[in-house]
Parts: sequence; structure tokens; C-alpha cells
Amino acid sequence: MKFDRIDLKILDLLQRDATMPVARIVEQVGLSQTPCWKRIQKHEEAGTISGRVALLDPDAFGFGLTAFVMVEAMEHTPEWRA
Repeated sequence: MKFDRIDLKILDLLQRDATMPVARIVEQVGLSQTPCWKRIQKHEEAGTISGRVALLDPDAFGFGLTAFVMVEAMEHTPEWRA
């Protein structure tokens, strides 16, 4: 699937705020409402937009720290993992 400048702008806006109304998107991309809505539907049908989510504040749940850990081991036996 090819993306033009307008597609990329629509997808950028939706990625930043999936609840953004189409009326607000059209103001920023320079399309009328129907063609803009059809583009969004096209991306949903094609799987470009695979879902819409709510991002939660980790601090609200007491998860103020995220850590990524990598462990390198010389062996991977069940005994070692235990």
C-alpha cells in the first residue's frame, strides 16, 4: 500500500490521539470530511490501523519506573534457568 502526504498526516494525527474527531483532522490535512473519513476506513480495512488504544499513566498505578534488562548466559540448561 502506498501512502501519500495526506495519508501520512492522517495516520500521524491518529497515532498521537486516536480519539481526534474527523472534523479536527480535516482542518489539519486540507480535505473535506467524506474523503478523509474514507481514507481512515481504507486504512482500517487494510490493517494499517490495527486498533485504537488508551495510554494509561504508569505513575497513577505506582509504576513510575520501567527497566529493560538483558542477561547473557554461557548455557541455557533447565538447571541453569532454575
